Amino acid sequence: MTALRNSEPLLRAENLTMRFGGITAVKQVGFAVGPGEIVGLIGPNGAGKTTCFNMLTGFYTPTEGRVFFRGTDITSHKPHAIARLGLIRSFQKTNVMKRLTVFENVLTGHYMEGRQSLLATFFPGETVRRAEREARESAAAIVETMGLSRRMNAPAHLLSCGELRLLEVAVALAAKPTLLMLDEPAAGLNSHEAMQFGETLKTLVGKAVQSLLIVEHNMELVMGVCERIVVLNFGQMLAEGEPRAILDNPMVAEAYLGKAAA
Repeated sequence: MTALRNSEPLLRAENLTMRFGGITAVKQVGFAVGPGEIVGLIGPNGAGKTTCFNMLTGFYTPTEGRVFFRGTDITSHKPHAIARLGLIRSFQKTNVMKRLTVFENVLTGHYMEGRQSLLATFFPGETVRRAEREARESAAAIVETMGLSRRMNAPAHLLSCGELRLLEVAVALAAKPTLLMLDEPAAGLNSHEAMQFGETLKTLVGKAVQSLLIVEHNMELVMGVCERIVVLNFGQMLAEGEPRAILDNPMVAEAYLGKAAA
């Protein structure tokens, strides 16, 4: 494992194993994400990437192994509890509400902070009104950060594929993640759109989020954005390192890029 920027990683997976009946989908996978890092999790179809995401975020409980977030063991935590700690994920399938505007979609992403009593809902006092103002200001700022200001009031169903991908990240940012995990965020984008999207992601680290963990098939984006890459194959760790080392790794070339190992 390469050295992290901080002795205490934000996220640490230890020997994660996931079995479904007699099938082992993931076996003894371990890696970490440190503060300020953009880490890629790659591998061919069926390598176990999404299964890992599901274990890290509480959608699956590992058969073996443990997950730590900011030093706390979250292995048995439910997804909503993990999200409240600041570990937020996106999904391969779009999670935006197509009939709402860009702004309204991002505003709904503040739901985790909007806990109030039924009485306060019907008779809002200054505290509730202030929270509403702050949520609207935050939503507008996030829309601007993601480069969607000109589409602020456009219904989501009118957005291009690239704009929808930006909106998905914006909705996730509204939950104020410490670590944002993105599952295939550039799916459907052409090469130019993917690289622009990648440049936007890089601007988020240290500002909107502390770190990013990305599952992505677009190798150009991964190599251009990620500082460290974890490679899975058949549910097991195949390699880990900086982008150049991964590209030069003959086992990765054989397993992921379809080239014969030297």
